Amino acid sequence: MILIRKAAPALAIAATVVVVAAVGIVTAPSGAQEPEPARTLTPGKGSDLTTARCATCHDAMHITRARLSRGEWEFNIKNMIERGAPMAPAEIPVILEYLAAYYNRDSVPPPPDPSAAGFGMESGADAGPVARLLNANACVACHTVDKRIVGPSFREVAAKFAGDGNAFAKLSRKVREGGAGNWGNVPMPPNPAISDADLRAILDWVLALK
Repeated sequence: MILIRKAAPALAIAATVVVVAAVGIVTAPSGAQEPEPARTLTPGKGSDLTTARCATCHDAMHITRARLSRGEWEFNIKNMIERGAPMAPAEIPVILEYLAAYYNRDSVPPPPDPSAAGFGMESGADAGPVARLLNANACVACHTVDKRIVGPSFREVAAKFAGDGNAFAKLSRKVREGGAGNWGNVPMPPNPAISDADLRAILDWVLALK
């Protein structure tokens, strides 16, 4: 889980206060009501990688509601790694540069850049459409095609639901709501923000595996 550490401004009276809590970010309201934070990260250089590595423990709103300095993001990435986030050394600067560019309280973020979203992923820009969806929705942080890591492999899922006419409905609910018990005690985090089209494409691909 990402823990947000934000230094309080010396002379601010009505600043938004970000409190480190075991459940994530707690923000104290300022005078005016703020809009609900985005449920997905802004597309840009490293956004797919950031989603894949950070959304294993919490949803993207933990990031989109935060506006931190570069140093504070660096501290939080270090904290995530110490707590077991699956982040390779070469991925750290990509994620830091992305967060410091798009979610920095000290600068205006650059415009969205969907063409660069896959930057930093091992599959790179040549990934097929399903691979890009798996990366963007953080599926590859816990699953691979053939090998069980945090969760079952995609082939194991396909084998378990082979011939089940309700497979799509069951798996759709599991993806959106998360939970534990089907493959052991390790919980699957919910992904309520995934679009119907993306969910259909991913599950059709998984269930077609042999």
